Amino acid sequence: MPDGRPAGTPLSPGANPSYGAEQNGLLASLNSLTKLPYEWALDGISNTQTMNPDALGHNEDERVANLVNVMDGYFDQGAHHLNVNVFGKDKLIDAMEHPEKPEYANFTIRVSGYAVKFIDLTKEQQMDVISRTFHDRM
Repeated sequence: MPDGRPAGTPLSPGANPSYGAEQNGLLASLNSLTKLPYEWALDGISNTQTMNPDALGHNEDERVANLVNVMDGYFDQGAHHLNVNVFGKDKLIDAMEHPEKPEYANFTIRVSGYAVKFIDLTKEQQMDVISRTFHDRM
């Protein structure tokens, strides 16, 4: 494809960067999106960011505080919409391989403007979600 994607590779959802193209972390991705002219999209533009918990901090209090600061900074720059997933790729792979585990019965993720139980997605949809960017650093 002209943008470098192999033929048949899905477009990234919403305002997200192409799969694997984002190399500079969560903050760089979000700061790029704040440059969009949101006055032309007042209903928002779907933006779903997924990060590994350790990217946000070493314990739950630190992770919550850092995520709040990231979101405040993003919205203070005029952005309108942000979906957040905080889990690792390994959890999705395990859920795909072992959907019978009790902890996955209600494991809900944000996909692109909507939420769904991960195990209710088709295998193809699960693989698409797994192939998306998971931020390992801020």
